[in-house]
Amino acid sequence: MACVNPDGTLTSSAKALLSAIQDQALTPEDISKKIGQPLFKVRSSLRDMKSGGFVVQNEENYSVSEGARKLLNRS
Repeated sequence: MACVNPDGTLTSSAKALLSAIQDQALTPEDISKKIGQPLFKVRSSLRDMKSGGFVVQNEENYSVSEGARKLLNRS
């Protein structure tokens, strides 16, 4: 999953995932239910977004990183 468009804005998929965890950290299963995407896609997206610095993992839960929060607020 590409997280950022060529113009520097977040993709719609990235926005949906980050919006789901903006106010509270969630597990991949909870995120999947909240945004209506299959669990395998959510897990793949979380791996990509974690390696890109968009999300932070704390045990089983994921939350939005500060940098991604700024991008999310700009979008």
